[in-house]
Amino acid sequence: MKWWFSDYDGTINLQHNDYIDPRDMEFINKWIEEGNSFAIATGRMHHEIERVLDKVKIPYNYMICNNGAIVFEKGNGIIANTIIPFEEREEIVKIFNELKDRHILAYCLLDQRMDYSRVAVKEVDESEFLTTYAPKANNYDEGNHDILTSTDLNLLYVYLNQAEIENVQNIFNSRLKSCKAVRTHKNVIEIMHKDVSKAHGILKIKEIKGFSLDDVYTSGDGENDIEMLDLTKNSFTMREHQPKVKGHAKHVIDNVFEIGKYL
Repeated sequence: MKWWFSDYDGTINLQHNDYIDPRDMEFINKWIEEGNSFAIATGRMHHEIERVLDKVKIPYNYMICNNGAIVFEKGNGIIANTIIPFEEREEIVKIFNELKDRHILAYCLLDQRMDYSRVAVKEVDESEFLTTYAPKANNYDEGNHDILTSTDLNLLYVYLNQAEIENVQNIFNSRLKSCKAVRTHKNVIEIMHKDVSKAHGILKIKEIKGFSLDDVYTSGDGENDIEMLDLTKNSFTMREHQPKVKGHAKHVIDNVFEIGKYL
């Protein structure tokens, strides 16, 4: 039995429009029909990606969501959740208050994306994809309370222009020792527990199911895929991958159905 963990946006959903190449769809269905396990590993919330997968009719056994912070098994619900450490919460509130007038900010409670701040950000406002998920309103007081007290806080989001990415990443990475800031889209940074990654989600499933990493296949195109691409020798990245992904996958492909050539 083989285990395939794949990113969705930019990997299966190549153009970010939920059009799935029929050859990729055929390969996914054949993979499962042959008794293998297939999991989507995504930065999206479970309820967001579940709705999309049902719409495009992609079958799956597991979902690694919120970039690995939370793991779902089909039919059994949540099997793992890794929260942002409480010792970082006061500093997070300080940083959010410093950034709220320049960038769009949000956070996640378990499987629910929550608004923190909404300002005009040109590149985000011009993206239909991003405006679907970005906050719609300012919500400072409730947001600060949730960040400081919630036992379900597992992700923070910054939506911003590309020119600001490196600077904002450095702010979070230099001031939060137990967290990391990862670029998950050309205009999005996500902040999570330093141990969280899609690979972290895979290893949580491995603890339960006991499979070998030799039987694991991974595919992805973004910075948030790097750890899972590094996890196994059977790793694939898309030709149109984000710059920092270069060198982290063994194979470069145009479509995921090409994985079949290497089985």
